[in-house]
Amino acid sequence: MAILVYTENWDGKLKKASYELVNYAHAIAQMYNTEVIALTIGKTEAGAFEALAKYGASKLVQVTNEKLNNFVAQAYTDVIAQACAKYNATVLIFNNNFTGRSLAPRLSVRLKAGLASGANALPSGTEPFVVRRKIYTGKAFVDTKITSDIKILTLNPRRILLQFRLRSKKLPAKFHCRMPKL
Repeated sequence: MAILVYTENWDGKLKKASYELVNYAHAIAQMYNTEVIALTIGKTEAGAFEALAKYGASKLVQVTNEKLNNFVAQAYTDVIAQACAKYNATVLIFNNNFTGRSLAPRLSVRLKAGLASGANALPSGTEPFVVRRKIYTGKAFVDTKITSDIKILTLNPRRILLQFRLRSKKLPAKFHCRMPKL
């Protein structure tokens, strides 16, 4: 059981929201007493993994392949689904942007997982797993209960206060996945 966070990078630099996602995942991991796995696709600059570890990532996985240099939702979905199976992830977390809104529904169908998009608070508990999110362009809130074994959340950026945490540094894991046909 693990919490898997997809951390986006552009031209080798992690997006600022990635740190918030890892920190959010760390808070959920404490509720489940499990680890946070940060997954990035593509090459990243030196020091990126150490920075993610400071925000709560306990394992860092980087997937690189020339075919994955440009975002293709089907290919990224395959890679993330394989990582989810390999690390037995039960909660997947994405940024609620174009990429996250492209990947989360595809993974929800593929993994038979419940999806709550636009979360803006930590879950109220693990049994039942209930997360608050905005609806009607942010004018109202709804508590969404996810009952499936695998849960997928997209997090609205800059909605959760970051708590900087120093964690032990670990080297990135090598992950080999079957490449989808493009």
